[in-house]
Amino acid sequence: MADRLPSYFYSSENVFFNHIVILMIRVISMSCSKKRVNKILNTMLAVSLFLPAFAFSSVTMMGSRIIYPSDAPSMNVEFSNKDLFPYVVQTWLDDGDNESTPVTGKAPFIASPAIFKIASNNGQVLRISYTGQKNLPQDRESLFYFNFLQIPPVNAAGEDSQQKNKMLVMLKNRIKVFYRPVDIAQKIGQLAEHISVTSSVKAAGTTLQIKNNSPFYLSIASVKIKNKNKIYSQPADMLAPFSQGNVEFKKMQIMKNDTAVIEYVNDQGAIVSYEYGINP
Repeated sequence: MADRLPSYFYSSENVFFNHIVILMIRVISMSCSKKRVNKILNTMLAVSLFLPAFAFSSVTMMGSRIIYPSDAPSMNVEFSNKDLFPYVVQTWLDDGDNESTPVTGKAPFIASPAIFKIASNNGQVLRISYTGQKNLPQDRESLFYFNFLQIPPVNAAGEDSQQKNKMLVMLKNRIKVFYRPVDIAQKIGQLAEHISVTSSVKAAGTTLQIKNNSPFYLSIASVKIKNKNKIYSQPADMLAPFSQGNVEFKKMQIMKNDTAVIEYVNDQGAIVSYEYGINP
């Protein structure tokens, strides 16, 4: 038996906005060797790399992000279970710790109920409330994370009690929570107007510096350069309010009139794109 899972099962995270992590696989058989368990885990990881975040998940949440207005006493989050058997779901919030648990997670929010059972082909509504225990900035967004762990019943691996090698897979989904002060909420439609792009060209390639001059988090999906008849694309990190970040384009030299296209995720979870001139 494997007494501990490989570290990548605790840290894998979808680069988009529905984050999913395989936390634990419990093998219900003392006859299964540690070598065989590790082989199974490695196979599952390899398969998971080619599947979208929710391909494993039976319990899903409506929406890919949570926008929490500062003047809201609470917000409802809806779940659905389209599987043939019930699940137990455990929830918690944290302030950015990928390794957080229901015990260690720290955030000025509470989720109620923190643990619930969701029946087959049924739904559940959970309430998230801001506790006010932490004074958050009112001139910009604050970022937290909502986690929910999907726990299947023991008999989900099969009804045959004589079955030797049964596995239970618990899935952790990680969702961004944006605390949005009411004073800036109406400015979200102007987000694209507060982004600027400058460039730095060296022999090794081109570096684009992206400035987020808005009070909102910029969840970038990709950054592209339109160079003559070619398009070069690179992934990029999320930018906090009033911050900047660099995107490297190796072995690529920008030309006059080249433009940058920034694709980012909006409040509805859709990817939108805007084109910018590149300032030297």
